[in-house]
Amino acid sequence: MIFATVGTHQQPFQRLLDALGELEVDELVVQYGAGAPPANAASAEAFMPFDAMLECFRTADRVITHAGVGSVLCATREGHVPLVVPRRPELGEHVDGHQAELTRALGEHGAVIPVWETAELAGLLAGAPRRAQPTERAEPELCASVRAALLG
Repeated sequence: MIFATVGTHQQPFQRLLDALGELEVDELVVQYGAGAPPANAASAEAFMPFDAMLECFRTADRVITHAGVGSVLCATREGHVPLVVPRRPELGEHVDGHQAELTRALGEHGAVIPVWETAELAGLLAGAPRRAQPTERAEPELCASVRAALLG
């Protein structure tokens, strides 16, 4: 199962949702926020309860997410190297470029797979590792990456 989340930001992230709609996968579960869900989703909810989100992170083979710190932390805590598509302010997807900054920093540390162009999503997903068993080190390494990204 592929789990995708766009987070709870009020601006739609239709660019990612459209790219998800083009994927040919067996099972796609999507938390789609303020946008329109992809037609190929086996299950789609605008906003999921947090416990349901955590269960999706636990059971997914791979995760695709916006560059929200909470979503990235939840994914890595469950053993994923998530594919991360940062929201872009120039496209009206967010108020500033902090998601691109975070994606760049975490990508440099190997904590995430950055997806800069949604046209590359299918290819990057095909090459992405499936979920590993969570380790005690996954969260601290990511926390260190987040700290480095925030503090420069």
